[in-house]
Parts: sequence; C-alpha cells; structure tokens
Amino acid sequence: MLDQLKQMCHPHRLLTSLAAGLVVSAIAVTISTAFATLVFAGDLSGYIPSGIGLMLFGTIVVGGLTTLLSSLPGLVAGLQDSTVAILALVAMAIAQAMPAYAAPQETFATIVAAIALASFLTGLTFLLLGQFKLGNLIRFIPYPVVGGLLGGTGLLLALGALSMLTDAPVSLTYLSPLVRPGLVVKWLPSLLLALLLLVISRRPSHALLVPGVLLISIGAFYVLLWLTGTSIAEATAHGWLLDSLSTSGGGLWHPLGTSDLASINWPILAGQIPSLLAIAAVSAISMLLCTTGIELTTKQDVNLNRELKAVGIANIVAGLSGSMGGFHVLGDTTLVHKMGAKTRLVGVFVAVVCGVVLMTGGSLVSLLPIPVLSGLLLFLGLDFLVTWVYDAWFQLPLADYAIVLLILVVIGCVGFLQGIGLGIALAVALFVVDYSRISVIRHILSGTSYRSNVDRPRLYQQLLRQKGYWIYALELQGFIFFGTANTLLEQIRQRLDNPGLPPPHFIVLDFRLVTGLDSSAAFSFAKMKQMAAAHDVVLVFTHLSPKMRRQLEKTALQDKGQAAWRIFPDLDHGIEWCERRMIEIFESVGFGAKPKTLMKLLERTLPSPAGVTNLMSYLERQDVPKGHCIIRQGDTYGGLYFIESGQLTATLDCGDGRIVRLRTMGTGTVVGEIGLYLKRYASASVVADQPSTLYFLSADKLREMERDVPEIAAAFHRFIANVLAERLMNSNDTIQALLE
Repeated sequence: MLDQLKQMCHPHRLLTSLAAGLVVSAIAVTISTAFATLVFAGDLSGYIPSGIGLMLFGTIVVGGLTTLLSSLPGLVAGLQDSTVAILALVAMAIAQAMPAYAAPQETFATIVAAIALASFLTGLTFLLLGQFKLGNLIRFIPYPVVGGLLGGTGLLLALGALSMLTDAPVSLTYLSPLVRPGLVVKWLPSLLLALLLLVISRRPSHALLVPGVLLISIGAFYVLLWLTGTSIAEATAHGWLLDSLSTSGGGLWHPLGTSDLASINWPILAGQIPSLLAIAAVSAISMLLCTTGIELTTKQDVNLNRELKAVGIANIVAGLSGSMGGFHVLGDTTLVHKMGAKTRLVGVFVAVVCGVVLMTGGSLVSLLPIPVLSGLLLFLGLDFLVTWVYDAWFQLPLADYAIVLLILVVIGCVGFLQGIGLGIALAVALFVVDYSRISVIRHILSGTSYRSNVDRPRLYQQLLRQKGYWIYALELQGFIFFGTANTLLEQIRQRLDNPGLPPPHFIVLDFRLVTGLDSSAAFSFAKMKQMAAAHDVVLVFTHLSPKMRRQLEKTALQDKGQAAWRIFPDLDHGIEWCERRMIEIFESVGFGAKPKTLMKLLERTLPSPAGVTNLMSYLERQDVPKGHCIIRQGDTYGGLYFIESGQLTATLDCGDGRIVRLRTMGTGTVVGEIGLYLKRYASASVVADQPSTLYFLSADKLREMERDVPEIAAAFHRFIANVLAERLMNSNDTIQALLE
C-alpha cells in the first residue's frame, strides 16, 4: 500500500493526475449544471441552484467512493445521461400531480426525495448483484431490448433539451414549438453545437478535443455578446444565461433539512416507484455496457462484481444524502487513460474541485451559457440515437432492428414505463423464439453405434450390432420446458410411428447435459410413458439429478412396478441394462453363447497345441476374491491379466468424488495391455466384481518369451493386436455416432 502511494505521489504522476482531474472536473461541473437545468425546468427553475448542488454532491460521492473502491486505477465515475432522462420525466410527473395549492417548496422536496430514493434503489440493486456475483445475469438481456431502452433514453434526453430551450413540451407527437419563428434561434445554435460534438466524437481524434470544443463554444458566446454590445444582465434576462445563481450566497449546497421531510408528498412519491425501479434497471444495463467499453479501451480486465459493489455503496451513500447517483463514465475514463493518469488521484482531484465549486462557485456556474449546456444535453441524446438507430441498421438483423425501433417509438410516444414493459415482453418472446430453435436433443444414438463399456463374447457383440435399432437413445441438453418437451415428444412419436424403420424396444433418455426441468414439461414425459407403453417400449432414464427425479416421480414415474420405465445413474449403465435384456431375448430363442476361455482363445491363435503349453508356462495363475484391487490408479505396473473366469471392472477416480466406469471385462478378455507395452502409471483402477481366476504375464516374462520362443511371442502379439483393433473399432463407431 505504501509503495502504491509513493508511486502515485511521484511528481510526474502527480502533475498528470492533477491535469486530468482538472479537465474531468470541468466536464463534471458542466454536466451537473446541464442535468440540473433539465430536471428542474419550467416552474421549478428557481431551484436550479439547489439542483446543481445536489448533482455536484452526487458527483463527489459517487466519483470519490467508486474511485477508491474500484479494481481499476484511473477509473472515473459520475452522473449518467441514461438515468437523468428518466429523472426529468419523474420530476415533470411529480410537478403535474401536485395539488394546485401546493407550495413550490413542497414540489421541490418531493422531487429531491424521488432523486434520493432512485439513488438508493439503484445502489441496492448494484450491491445485491455484486454481493451474490450475479453481474453476468445482465448479459442475458437480449441485445435489441437493451438497444431499444438505451435509444429511448437518448430520445428522452434530446427531447428534454429541446423542451428546455423552447420553454414548451416537445415530443415525437408534438414538434410544433420547434418551427415557431421566435424559438428557432433558441434551439438552432445548440443543435449545431451538438452535431459538431457528435461528428468529432465519432472520429479518431485527440482525447481533449471534445472538452476543447466546449471551452471554445463558451468563449465564442462571450465574444458574440461583446460584439453585439449585450451585457450579462441582458443575456440573463433573454434566457441565454442561468438566473438566480448569483443570489444564492455564492454556494450551491442547500440540502433538505429535517423540517423539509414534512413537505414531501409521500403518496405522489409512492406513485413514482415503478419509474424509480426502471432507473435502477436501466442503470444496471448501462453500467454493464460502460464496464465492457472500459475493458476494451483500457485493455484491462475489470472485476465486474467488485465494481458493482463499489458503485452500489456509492449510490446508497448518495441516496442517503439526498443527491443523485451514478456509475462508471466511459468517456472520462478513456480520457484519463489516454492522458496517462492511471491513478486513483484523478477521482480524488475531481471530488475536491467539485467540492470547491459546490461551496463557493455559484457565480462561476452562472456564467455557463444555456445554449452550450443544452447543446451538451442534445449531444448526449443524439449520441444514443445515432448508435441505436443509425449504427444498428448496419449491425443488427432486420427483425432485431425493428424491435429497437418499436421500443424507442413506444418510449417517445407513450411513455418510458410502457417501453420498459414492452421490452420485458419482447425479451421473453425473444428468449422463447431463440430457445425453441435450439434442439433439446444433442445426439441420437442406437445400439448399432453406441454400446456399453462391457466386453461380451463375439457372438453377442455381433447380435447387439445387428439388432442395435432396438435401442433408441437420445442425449438431451439445456433447460427443458413445455415447448421443448413437446418437441421431444413429437420426435419420439415420429420414430415409433415410422413404418420405414423397425420399432425400438428401448428408448433411453440421458439427462447429463440437462440444466433444469420445468414443471409443465414433466407432463409431457407422462404422455411419453403412455405412448411408449402402448408400443410395448421401455423408457430408460439416465443421469437424472435428485431434483429432476422428484419432479418426474410426481407425473411420469409413478408406477411402482417399473414395467414401463427404469432409472440408472448414467448412460453407460442404462445401455448395459438394455443390452442385458436383449441378450436374454437372444438366449430365449437359442442364440446362447459361452465366453471362450483363455485356452480356447490361444488355440485359435497359436500354430500348435504345444505352443499353448509353452505360452502358459510364462503365465502366473492368480485366484482373487470379490473386491480385490488388481490394479490401483496411479501405481506402476508392468504386465497384463488374462481373465480365465469371473469379471473385472476398470474405474476412473475423477478426483471430485465421482467414480466413472470405464469398462467391465469378463471371461476371455484382457486387461493391462497398456502397462505391458508402454510401461506407464496406471490411469485407472481395476477391481474384481466377483471371485475370478486370472493369468498374469509380466514384462520380464514377455521379454523372456521373445528371446526363447519368438514364434510364440509373435503369435501372442497378433492376439493382442486383434483385441486392441476390435476395441478401436467399437470406439470409432461411438465417436462417429456422436459426431453425426
């Protein structure tokens, strides 16, 4: 910590941070003034000084706390245009809803309470998202819905700036104030400034160019006053400068006192809670986009959950102090990093400068020209509109672009809450449409290409492959709800009713990749069970989580006899059960097969009976009880085992408590060939499932055989090659089935 403080206090870093802090402070003061004039417009213009003070105090609290708590040095946080547009609507709605006899102070107090409550709710939303690490949930909101909401806030911001300039309400359905001859001169200069700022901001340019244009615009305004011989008082009287700031005693900090709480109209404030919640939602979306943009421009990763907690605390403090909240400012953060001031001192300097202006700068702020402030607001609104109306035309599919425009038009013509409601409805509709396009079936498998990890006699392997269509296995994925469950039901119906294909005997449903099951979808599985029973087909459920099993037990898995369904822990054991039932059917019609013993297998491979006797002399007989570990995972071993009788199972310990069966081997099979040839550590454990008789061939005995009886050793290698080739063929069939 001390080393970081020393680095920040290095003269070069200190001067760079101070320069960046002064530039950002000038922008923050200008924006705070512009936002206050937008929120406290019309009959409330007399409270603009106090409004500016609330905005500046919010900048100090949000900027200072977020800078200190952020994971990114040099980050700038402050007030946001995406939320002030809605606050302006809230302020106007409160002013219109107040009784005719209400004093202006009561209206002002109610609006300030709304601002404070909005900040508190926004901070609480941020804090909960960060505390429970739910920041990424915001990313699941469909992009067109985000675009429509942010484009709508830009439209409200631009219309609010025009209303402030014309001193008349301006909306998409009422644009007549803009064409009145006496008012054109009011809004045209601001529009030209906004267009100039928009063009400059959208081209690669120096980071100080936009602040420089604002400074030049202020200078040009006063040059124009000098050329026309207009005094400051005359300019104020004609509405070109802010009025009444100079009479506020120099300072701008006039917070509500405890006596003002009685002036708040609580019923009217309660009626605005939906809009205040909308501010919290839009803030969360905007904060995500800003954070993503900051990561791209600064080329540094940002801890999103930490940032959410940081701005959450800052907004709660701002709300408790009765001021406006905010979050990360992309443009200012980019500016600071381009200036090389990547320290937390920038935010501290901004807070200090804004604090000085807050306490002493009433006269200074009153010199900011209204056309420049309105031009800045117009620029912020037009920037949103160009991004989501013009740029989106080239970036989004036509259907998504239409959604953006629809939400934007509803916000502009009907209201922001209606636009939010439409956005939520469209988000749900988009989710349903998009998710319905994703097949709930990841893979369709059959017994021909996919078999259990159980080694069986060759006759049974051939029969299982020939009758593999008896097993119809579906590997499911994603979240299954009513729509996707019905699609699955229709898929199985088509398979059962397809006259061109032989009917299956078993339908295996694997839930390993299923994330959840909607309660309505469980009834589709009940229908599926009825349909399977009508076709004399057994449903086999594998890899069901405890929660999904409880859901299905209420509908589809109610039969205690389990005549029409079975449950197994994984797909491997489910397929094994189906194969065992198939073998029982084969044996009932005379297709029985006994596994060949080691002696029988060797007789087919070796050139003479004497060779079998020779080979057996190199093998060590071992009789092992049930549960005996033949090979332990991680141990070294150098030999293989022939299974004369009994059964062994190879299992893999995944290290997280899961034990996965790799293969079950019976009489006439081989295990441990990899250790014999590659001399590696055992990758799995092998345990006897029942008392078994084994023959062990060590690596030393194999070398001895190769030296003494090379022809027998060669025949033995051919035998092992045939075993491995057959296993490889089965694996290839499975891989091919999974790739289809």
